[in-house]
Amino acid sequence: MNQAKKSIIKDTDSASVWVLILGLTMVTIYFKQNFEDPFNTPKLVLLLVTAGWLLGHVIEYYVKNRMKIISLDFWILALSSFFVLSQAFSLYHSDVFLTGLIGDTQRRNGLLGYLALIVVLLFTSIRFNYFYSLRLIKSSIFIGIALSSYGLLQISGRDFVQWNNPYNSMISTLGNPNFASALLAVLTIISVLTLFIKSVQKMYKFFALLVIVSSIVAIIKSNSIQGLLVIIIGLLFYTLIYTYFNFHRIRGVVIIFVTSSFGLLIAGMLQIGPLANYVYKSSVSVRGYYWKAAYEMFKSRPLTGVGLDSYGSYFKQFRDVGYPLNYGFEITSSNAHNIYLQMLSTGGLFVGLSYCSILFLVFSIGLINVKKSSDDEQKIALLLLSAWIGFQAQSLISIDNIGISIWGWILSGAIIGLRINFLKIKSENFNSKSSSKKSSSINLFQPFASTIILIPILLISTNLWNSESNMRLVRQYAYSDISDKRLQVYNYSQKLISGSFVDPKYKFQASLHMVDNGYVEESYKQILDLYQSDPRNLDVLRWLSEYSKAVARYDNEILYRSSISLLDPWNADNYLLLGIAYKQIGDVNKSKNMLEKILSFAPNSDVAKKAITELS
Repeated sequence: MNQAKKSIIKDTDSASVWVLILGLTMVTIYFKQNFEDPFNTPKLVLLLVTAGWLLGHVIEYYVKNRMKIISLDFWILALSSFFVLSQAFSLYHSDVFLTGLIGDTQRRNGLLGYLALIVVLLFTSIRFNYFYSLRLIKSSIFIGIALSSYGLLQISGRDFVQWNNPYNSMISTLGNPNFASALLAVLTIISVLTLFIKSVQKMYKFFALLVIVSSIVAIIKSNSIQGLLVIIIGLLFYTLIYTYFNFHRIRGVVIIFVTSSFGLLIAGMLQIGPLANYVYKSSVSVRGYYWKAAYEMFKSRPLTGVGLDSYGSYFKQFRDVGYPLNYGFEITSSNAHNIYLQMLSTGGLFVGLSYCSILFLVFSIGLINVKKSSDDEQKIALLLLSAWIGFQAQSLISIDNIGISIWGWILSGAIIGLRINFLKIKSENFNSKSSSKKSSSINLFQPFASTIILIPILLISTNLWNSESNMRLVRQYAYSDISDKRLQVYNYSQKLISGSFVDPKYKFQASLHMVDNGYVEESYKQILDLYQSDPRNLDVLRWLSEYSKAVARYDNEILYRSSISLLDPWNADNYLLLGIAYKQIGDVNKSKNMLEKILSFAPNSDVAKKAITELS
């Protein structure tokens, strides 16, 4: 009997799988225009709610099924638990607990997000079989149509939202052309490989062709080369593995061709070889600085990392001197632009090791799935693995964006699910009758568990939702011309600052708007509180330095700027201002020391020329 037909357990699992697919769709395409962060926070909230409901199913499964230590169920649960516990350990040692919990501004890659993704992985691994994997593939085609269509609408200049967008106009529903390009590439891989699955109806193949054409056009127009590279890598991988298992006579030639192609692509990205003019981008050189800083962070705190999603707080401390000299003393980065280095630098060894262990397990199982199957089942298994490879390829040079990362974790779960489902069918102890009996005997367990889990999730989500809305209102009133704008800015700022689960950067921005509207003393006290809770916050330190200078408290200015010099050791602008402050209190020697410091690493900069005039 066909494996796909044997593995269908529609009655008990179909509804929960639709919940997962609906959650995937909403996390991918939803954004909230009138939020301060229209993309990441809404996606995090939807991810948390989806995972909260699915967690009830996961708990029910592990309560009902006794696992042996040698079982695949046990190992994926063990590795997932190790990953979550490692992140919790890192969170405990993070400087700013809230940032580690909900994630940094415009990122939201904190513990809550990864915990939700782990739930998605576990649910998919225990529920998915070939039937549900095919359902996921078909659903992804329609998601691809929605994303690419919106991207083309943006390219044509007919976007129904007026984004304040410094990037290419093609950001789709992800907020950045690189993110949009990467996800469209993964969906293009799925669509191309769907054409080879015989059991897929012609209607879906027609829509898959639409996704392929529209996505490639959108990717090209986005000027984000990584999308095209991801497509090429995913399809080359599919060709290599399919040929290896099915065409033994020519697999040697194909291996040489594919490996040579990979080599040329990598060389081209490094500005070497005949493809350099086509695939090299200057941003690759910039990423070298990000990766080096991440490595230095990891070396400084190998066990705990610098704090979950806290890369931005430490980047200037660990960046190479060449970065500010080439790109500016105040330019910074909030992410390593490499998910694996991001894990190591912010979470430490155990987070990085557990994450890579999960990836190794998924890849190994994916190859086993392909080897142990045939016909359409093999094509489905290899499609999932190839799309997963495409996701991992973009992870080498990109940021873990929630709208994309959910795809990587669902694909991982689907790959594992195929194997777990196969082993269950093979086992003599597994039969649909006993499974149905167990399910009906405790059928109220999952809804009860999911409801209890959703209560704290909805509480957190509501606070996140309100903080985004209030921050946007503060900014809108601050730039408005209404008669009572000062009062409105003050009221909404206080409402924001007094709330729970409010991003510290939002509190700081609201305080700045209060300063602009005349509430200087109130803002000063609020910003001092932010300094007490996070002495590393360079934005806060800079403001306190300028405020101290404005009120002629030069000793305080020197204190704050000295702290900046420790956290941002290659900032010539700060050394100049620190030298001027020393000059104000009559400390000529220290003022000259600041000049010497500037000349030691930035002798040819405009700041050095100004320092020679001011501090000589």
